[in-house]
Amino acid sequence: MREQRISASLLICLALGLLVLPMQWVFAAVLAAVFHEYCHYLAIRLCGGQTAGLNAGLLGARLEVRGLSTPQELVCALTGPLGSLSLLLAARWLPRTAICAGLQGLYNLLPVYPLDGGRVVRCFAELCLPPLVAVKLCAALEWVCLIGLLLLGIYGSFVLNLGLLPVLGSISLGVRAFRGKIPCKPWGNSVQ
Repeated sequence: MREQRISASLLICLALGLLVLPMQWVFAAVLAAVFHEYCHYLAIRLCGGQTAGLNAGLLGARLEVRGLSTPQELVCALTGPLGSLSLLLAARWLPRTAICAGLQGLYNLLPVYPLDGGRVVRCFAELCLPPLVAVKLCAALEWVCLIGLLLLGIYGSFVLNLGLLPVLGSISLGVRAFRGKIPCKPWGNSVQ
């Protein structure tokens, strides 16, 4: 890997996390995230792909990838969330890390691009459908998911009185979906 970048906003967020959260939870979340990205990296290398760099920011980490076919990209996209979910097997020894990894794995399986679930849906669509139909289907599924999450966030915030975190979380996912598009292939190719 040639270039690694960590944004200042991520470092500020980690520092704030250390101020307001127990240190064990912050370390567990970081460990879960590193393991998730390592699973992606290992799959990319095993599939013969090249990693051009790693960018870690407030909206997550992204490995820039070259040299993967669509089926290989599908495998590499699935390995991060599956690796995260596999840490649930270590819940007896690393309970905090298992919880953080499980939540991260489920979050990354949402069918919203550039998350891993969105990449999986796009790879399947690209393999099974004509290109124009695949693009439209993926866009429609992404919109349905984002609108559903926004409605769920509004319900959690204002009906269940959970505070503003649910609605802000759904809005931030929508922002990430529209700001995280990276052209590389016709779809965009990077691993979250």
